[in-house]
Amino acid sequence: MLQIVREKSPRYAVAYSQIEAAQAEVVAAEVLPNPKVCYGRCDQAGGRRNTQFDGPSQQNITMEVPLLLAGQRGARKKAAERRVEVAEANVETQYNRLIRETWRLFIQLLAGQQRVAALETANRELERLQAIISGKENAGTASRYDVMRITQEVNSLKARLASAQSDNANVVGELGVLLGFPDWKPQAKGVLAPIGITANINALWLQAEQNNPELESARSETIAADSGLERARRERWPVPSLLLGTAFTDQPYGNTTFAGVSVDLPIFDRGQGGMARASAEKHASVLKRELLLASTKQELERAVEVLALRRKTLSKFEHNVLEPLPALKRMAEDAYRLGKTGLLELLDSSRSRTEIKLSYLELLIAEIEAELDTLMASGLLVTTLDEPER
Repeated sequence: MLQIVREKSPRYAVAYSQIEAAQAEVVAAEVLPNPKVCYGRCDQAGGRRNTQFDGPSQQNITMEVPLLLAGQRGARKKAAERRVEVAEANVETQYNRLIRETWRLFIQLLAGQQRVAALETANRELERLQAIISGKENAGTASRYDVMRITQEVNSLKARLASAQSDNANVVGELGVLLGFPDWKPQAKGVLAPIGITANINALWLQAEQNNPELESARSETIAADSGLERARRERWPVPSLLLGTAFTDQPYGNTTFAGVSVDLPIFDRGQGGMARASAEKHASVLKRELLLASTKQELERAVEVLALRRKTLSKFEHNVLEPLPALKRMAEDAYRLGKTGLLELLDSSRSRTEIKLSYLELLIAEIEAELDTLMASGLLVTTLDEPER
């Protein structure tokens, strides 16, 4: 499922295109400025003709070549390369979020299928009890009320089963929308079980500082802001232009050459705006990183605490509630056959077993989602996918 996300999902392809756009900016930063060619022609419009210039016109051709002498090209390229790193980190962040949401929906679908299976099992049990009670009615040992009561219970359970099936169809649709696949009707395969990650906050925080994609994105933005500040410093220097040209007359023929230098005078605009903007971006990136560090650590602490509590709850439920279930089922049916209990007690026992199974599925989902939150905060979500035992 998660391999499909990276290799075939249109949504991931759209996110990845940000890197291609950033790489295009590197190409643009490496390009030298174009030279300019200027052509002019002078024609005498009136007055006395110059005795030394009897021809009708004079023509001029000049070429202007900008010279990036202050290292602007290198600074532009470096800044663009840092923006590529930012784009890569942002795409990795989006990929982790997409993986997290996909994994959540996959778990919901897998649990939903097991929920449907549990309700189908309960429905078969009720239909079996319905047949027994109908047989007892024919034998005169069960009342009409018992038959109507079990029939109502069967119909109620069938409605609940239909609702669970529609919930699964909704999750399937959400998966298709999330990944960008039209007319996609997947079925989840696998065992619904906890991932089994560690709940050691200190070890997980060390991993988060190195692997959390949002923190890595913030670090990349800080480095890119430094490069942007250096680029702004370089851009403050005016760009001189080398001028080369020629002028000639046709009657009589004469030719002269021209060489010169042109440069802006930084009297009013000395790059103050670019420097202020780059400084503000650097300050914003530092503040964003500090905020992310604090919020990520708090999120990790929350996720680990919730995971520990849900693991404890699930373990107690398995031992105290789930394990005695088969024995309780045999006892309830034996008591009904021997006439020690009535139909209502039998139905209540069947309904209770179904609710326990469904509650167990909910507890499983809660623990797995807590593990996913922990993996997301620690930056180990993608790493976990690469481990064969997972």
